[in-house]
Amino acid sequence: MVVKMPNYSHQNGITFIELVLALAISAIVMGALNGVVKLGLDAQSAGRGSNELAYQGRFALERISDQARNIAAKVLTTPAANTTGDWFAPTGCTGAACVMYCRNASNQLIETVTTDTTCSGTTVIASNVSTFSATLPASMGVVDRWIVVISLTLSDANNNSIDLSSSIRLGGGTQ
Repeated sequence: MVVKMPNYSHQNGITFIELVLALAISAIVMGALNGVVKLGLDAQSAGRGSNELAYQGRFALERISDQARNIAAKVLTTPAANTTGDWFAPTGCTGAACVMYCRNASNQLIETVTTDTTCSGTTVIASNVSTFSATLPASMGVVDRWIVVISLTLSDANNNSIDLSSSIRLGGGTQ
């Protein structure tokens, strides 16, 4: 007589060991994906910060350039540190027509008037300005209009930094 043993090879579900192994593999995959996603988000944030600084800097330089185009040729003197002095003010101006740009103690680029020696004006044209300078090129030879160089460095709390510079010809097409 042959005794037939029951066949237990058909399994319904998963074993505890299979479950633990699947969870361990899933945790490893999720950990790796988390690192990649975090790197992507950090890069996106840094890019957004740099873009914001570049936008602010370009806006400031364009605003200064627009003012420079309206200034007739005149003799320029070296301005005080962190200012443009009277470079962008019309000759013989008074009041609000005497435009000057300066960087204040709060690292803001301000549009103010030439009599504002403390740079306390209220028109902020850029924030996060760590350096600002207005210089004349070293040797220009004989020119009919001065060319000035405006340089800005903008930095934020996330260590994003951008340097911008523009050579601006005073007077543009005016006489």
